[in-house]
Amino acid sequence: MQYNEADFVAYALREMNITVVNRDGKYFDLEKNFRIEVESRDLYRLSCEGWVISPFDDIGHLCSFLKANLS
Repeated sequence: MQYNEADFVAYALREMNITVVNRDGKYFDLEKNFRIEVESRDLYRLSCEGWVISPFDDIGHLCSFLKANLS
């Protein structure tokens, strides 16, 4: 069964108590100027103030990185 990857990211962020300031389709604006772009299934681009930090291929690692850097 196919699912919407952006909706999955929204669910994961909510479950990890990571606040989404704004969502525009596949783009998620977070606190401290972080932004996630869902590029494809299991591929997420994390940036901060327009600078790409890293692509992530694991939502768990992405959430852990964010939790460490948002606190």
